[in-house]
Amino acid sequence: MHSLPIAQLVCGSQVSTEGEIDLIRTEEQSSRAPAIDLLAGRSDYPDTHRRRSTMTTDVSAADAITGHLRRTLRDVAQLDGLAMGLGGLVTQAGNRLVLSELYNLRCELFRGVVIRPGVGLGGVAMQHRRPVSVDDYVTSPSITHQFDRAAQADRVRSAIALPIMVKGDIRAMIYGATRGETTFGDRTIATVSVIARRLAHDIEVEDEVQRRLRRVADEQAESERGALSPAELAELNAEIIAIASVAQDPALRDRLHALSKRVSGGVADTVSRTSVRLSRRESDVLTQLAAGYTNAEIAERLCILPTTVKTHLRNTMRKLGSRNRVETLAAARHAGLLP
Repeated sequence: MHSLPIAQLVCGSQVSTEGEIDLIRTEEQSSRAPAIDLLAGRSDYPDTHRRRSTMTTDVSAADAITGHLRRTLRDVAQLDGLAMGLGGLVTQAGNRLVLSELYNLRCELFRGVVIRPGVGLGGVAMQHRRPVSVDDYVTSPSITHQFDRAAQADRVRSAIALPIMVKGDIRAMIYGATRGETTFGDRTIATVSVIARRLAHDIEVEDEVQRRLRRVADEQAESERGALSPAELAELNAEIIAIASVAQDPALRDRLHALSKRVSGGVADTVSRTSVRLSRRESDVLTQLAAGYTNAEIAERLCILPTTVKTHLRNTMRKLGSRNRVETLAAARHAGLLP
């Protein structure tokens, strides 16, 4: 077994591939409660994670992350020298992985299997919180062999396991495997690490989207108990636009922009009758400006460069005929671009 150095990981995002994945459903496994799919909202999925995915939108965090995971496994399996990709999400406690996604495997023995620290290749990677690989899965003395039958059924030979780390927590596992014996070189490890880093980033972005959605939901609930002040409405609208800026799902972005129009009191209808036309990004920047954010803060919230913020503001000021931020906000409200 090869324990891969942290430097070869991905930007703080470690990934594990369980060559010996708890794959085979032996009689011992079948006598236990059936494996639970984290992504299907079953009882094995922690309550905190389930609550996290019940947002006011139709797109759940788990579904979005699963989509990223599937694309990641496809990319791993298509790398030179690799033939298969598999993986799943890890419970919040970091002590249980359920394999839910398989790419280019011929059998289904891996799907739904629960993996715990120390068991199989992935369990070792989970236990040590770093990538681990084996040249020959079935004969390796460094891992347990409860699942050799499943590995043999899919002709798994060499395998690499990487735990996906997000802010110090193992959030997912990805595996790459071959059907011929291979020693994974630095180039392959580096390439898989880049792919893993991208998945870690995608998960972190989804976490931030869900955090902001929870905040919006809380503020909406608060507004139902009492009317919000204009300043609070502006802040709520700015938060919705900021979420839309980092959301990667197009349908979610459209729903958030529609929600923004509702929060701003039907401004969209007024805008359609004014001669001033702003691009969506110019409108986003203007909304943040109305909430009192500085250029640097707007750039951070919308995930754009400060110079881009300045460009959008200059364009907006030119269209409104204003000379400074105060005049811009006043002119925007007069034109019906802001509530």
